[in-house]
Amino acid sequence: MKRFSRFDLRQRYNLALLMTLAIASYLLILCLYLAIKSYANEYTSHYWQEHTGIFADSIQYSVTMGAKARSEAIANNFANDKNVLKAAIYTSQQNLLATAGKAGKTIDCNKGQQSFGQPFFIEASDYWCFYEPVYQDSPAGAFEQKLAGAQASNYLGYVELVVSKAEMTGLLQQILTVSGLIVGLILVVIYFVVRRFSGNFTEPMVEMVAVLKNVAQGIPGGRVSFTGAPDIVSMGDTFNEMLARIEINEQILAQKIEDRTFELKTALDRSEAANDYKTHIIATVSHEMKTPLHAISAYLELIHNNLPEGTDYDLSRDFHRRAMTRAGELNELIGNILLHGKLNANKVDVVPASLTLQTLINECVDKITPILERNRNSIKLLGQNVSIISDAEVVKHIINNLLSNAGKFTLAGDIKVNWWKEQSVLVLKVTDTGCGIPQQFHQKIFDSFWQVDMSMTREYGGTGLGLAITKQFVDLLDGEISVSSTVGKGSVFTVRIPSQSS
Repeated sequence: MKRFSRFDLRQRYNLALLMTLAIASYLLILCLYLAIKSYANEYTSHYWQEHTGIFADSIQYSVTMGAKARSEAIANNFANDKNVLKAAIYTSQQNLLATAGKAGKTIDCNKGQQSFGQPFFIEASDYWCFYEPVYQDSPAGAFEQKLAGAQASNYLGYVELVVSKAEMTGLLQQILTVSGLIVGLILVVIYFVVRRFSGNFTEPMVEMVAVLKNVAQGIPGGRVSFTGAPDIVSMGDTFNEMLARIEINEQILAQKIEDRTFELKTALDRSEAANDYKTHIIATVSHEMKTPLHAISAYLELIHNNLPEGTDYDLSRDFHRRAMTRAGELNELIGNILLHGKLNANKVDVVPASLTLQTLINECVDKITPILERNRNSIKLLGQNVSIISDAEVVKHIINNLLSNAGKFTLAGDIKVNWWKEQSVLVLKVTDTGCGIPQQFHQKIFDSFWQVDMSMTREYGGTGLGLAITKQFVDLLDGEISVSSTVGKGSVFTVRIPSQSS
C-alpha cells in the first residue's frame, strides 16, 4: 500500500485498471479451460469406450475358438493406434490370451474385479483403462440386446484397452496457449484504449491536485488549463474562479487579522502602561503611607506606656492596645502591597539556608495570636521535627499568609497545621473549619486583588493579595500549592516545597 500511494492519480488509475483486466482475463481463461477440459474428457472417454466395444466384438470368435495367433493379430491391430498404449484379451478364467502395446510401457490399471457384466473404465492421471466383456452370440450392443429381448450369455472373457491422455492434454495446452494469447492481446488493446480515454479525466485531476498542493503551501497564483470536452473546460473555469475567490478572501482575512492584531497590540500597550502606572502609584502611595503610620504607631505605643496605673485608665489602655493592633494590621496590608510590587518586578532574591520548621511555625503562630483570639479559634500543631534548606523569610511569608487566611475566615472553629518531609520535599498542610470556597473559585483565589466577595459591603476585609503573594512565593521556591474546599465545612491548603542546595 505504501508503494501504491507513491503514484499519482493517473498512475493509480492505470495500475488499478491493468490489475482488474488481468484478473478478469485470468478468471475467464481458467473458466474456459475447465469447461473445455471437462467436455473433452467426457467426449474422449465416451469415444474410446465405444472403440473398446468394437474391439470386444472383433475378437469374439477368436476367443471362442481359442485362436491365440488371430487374437494377437487383432490386439496388434488395435494397438497400432498412436493413442493406444496397451490392448489385451483375457479369458473368462482371467488368463491373458493376447496382448500388444507400446514397447517399454508397463501399465497396471488395478482393475480390482474378477468378473463384470457391463463396460466400464478407470481413469488415471496420464491414461484411461477401458474394459468390455465378451459374450458368445450376443447382440452387438446394449441397444441391440434390448431389441432382441435377450440377455448376454456365455461369458467368454473381456478386453482391456489402455489409452493415453497425451493427445488430449496437448490439445488442451494448445487451446490454453492460444486463448491466453488472444485474451492477452485483447487485454492490451482494451488497456491502451481505456487509458487513452481515461487520460481526459485523470489528467485534469492530477493538475488540480498539484495546484491545491501549492495553495496548501501558501503559494498563490496557481491556475489550471483544461482542454477537451466542454464539461472539462467548464470544470477548469469553475475551479480557477474558486481559487480566485479563495485568494481574495485570504487577502481580506489577512488584512482583518493585521488590523485586529494592531488593535490588540495597542490595547496591550495601553494596558501594560496603565498597569505600570498603577503599580507605581500604589507603591508610591503605600511607601508614603508607611512613614506617618510608623509615627502614629510610635505615638500610640508611647502614650500606652505612659498611661498612669489604676482602674481609671483601663479603658484608655484597651483602646490604645486595639489601636496599635489595627495600626499593625494596616502596616502589614501596606507591606503586602509593596511586597506584591517587588514580586511582580522580580526584585525578591532567594537566600537558601538551613531552617527548622517547628521554630519557624511557632513564630508565625505567635504573630497571628490576636486574630485567633478575636475570632475565638483554636490551633493545633501536628508536625514533625524536620529541617530543610530554603529561604526562611520566604517560607515564613507563606506560613503567615496561610495562617492569617485561615484565622480570618474561620469563626469559633479549629485550625490544624501539619508538616512532614517526603524525601527532600517539605509538605505543609493548613486545615480550617471556616466558610469554605466554592469549587468554581479554587483557581481564582490566587489572582491578585481577587476575593470571593468583591462587593464594598463584604463581610471579610483585606486586599485580596495574601494568597496571590503566597502563590508567587511558592513558585519562587519551585514548589506547588493546591486547595481542597467545601462551602460551609472549611478548606485545606497544601504546599510542597523542595529543599534547595545552599
